[in-house]
Amino acid sequence: MGVSLSRRIKKREIFDGLTQRRWGTSINPPKSAEPEDSGDNEFEEHEDEDEPKRTVPDIEDTVDANGKLLNQQPVYDKILQSEVSLQLGEGMTVGKATKRALGPDGTVTGAYDENPMLNTIMHEVEFPDGQLKEHAANVLIAENMLTQVDSDGFSLTMMEAIIDHRKDETVAAPMADKCLMTPSGQKRLRKTAVGWSKLVKWADASETWMPLKDMKESHPVETAEFADARGTANEPAFAWWAPCTLRKRDVILSKFNARMRKTTHKHGIETPVSVENSVEIDRTNSNTMC
Repeated sequence: MGVSLSRRIKKREIFDGLTQRRWGTSINPPKSAEPEDSGDNEFEEHEDEDEPKRTVPDIEDTVDANGKLLNQQPVYDKILQSEVSLQLGEGMTVGKATKRALGPDGTVTGAYDENPMLNTIMHEVEFPDGQLKEHAANVLIAENMLTQVDSDGFSLTMMEAIIDHRKDETVAAPMADKCLMTPSGQKRLRKTAVGWSKLVKWADASETWMPLKDMKESHPVETAEFADARGTANEPAFAWWAPCTLRKRDVILSKFNARMRKTTHKHGIETPVSVENSVEIDRTNSNTMC
C-alpha cells in the first residue's frame, strides 16, 4: 500500500513539473516565443496603372484648442426614442425624440458632454399631432425627463380615466377555476390578476395598456368601479378583491396617492414586457435595442 501511494505521488510530481515547464505558474508565466520578423506578413496595398495605392495618413487624434478630444460622441444616442412631457401650446404633451437636429451646414447642432446638464446637442421631438420641435438634450433630460420619474427611473404621471379593458383568454383564469380547495377542504376564491389589462388615459393625453396587477395597487377604486360598470366584477381576476374595495371606497380614497408609477416606461424609454412586445418596440423604433 505504501509503495503504491509513493508511486502515485511521484507521478503527480513529474506531471506538475512537466506542466510548469510548458505553461509556467501563476507567479511565473511562460516566456512567449516571438517569431522572427521575416517581413512576409507585411501588408502591401495594391497598386497598378489604373488604381493608385490607397494609404491612410498617420495623424494624431483631433483635439480642440484646450487639447480635448473631438468627435468622441457615443455611437448610440441614449436620448433617441425616449418619451418626455413637454409644453406644447397651452398644455403638456408627450413627445418622442426621433433624431438629432442638423444645422444649415449639415452638422449636428450643439456640443456633446457626458454631463446631462451640459449636453446641448439639439434633438427633433415629434408630438402626436405630427409637429416637430427642436429641444436641447439638457432641456429634455435635466429639466423634464429626470423630474418626471421616481428614484427607480419609472415615469410618474396623473391618470385621467380608464377607457377600456381586454382579456387574454389563453392565460386568464376561466370562470370554472374561480375557486380552489384548500388542504383543509375549504373553498376559497382564487387570487389572480393574470390576463387582464386596462387602457388608461393619462393627464398628458397619452394612452397606455396597463396590467391589472398594477392598476389594482395604484387605483383600486377606479379599477373596481370600471369592472362593476362593465359587468366583469364577477370574473376570477376581480371577484376576490373588487367587492371589498367598493364597500370600503371612502376609506381607500382618503389614503390614496393620486400619482401612479408608470411601469411601462423607465427614464422615458418604453420597456418591453414580453418578447413579442420587444419585437414590436424594435419595429416601431427601427432598431434592435430591445
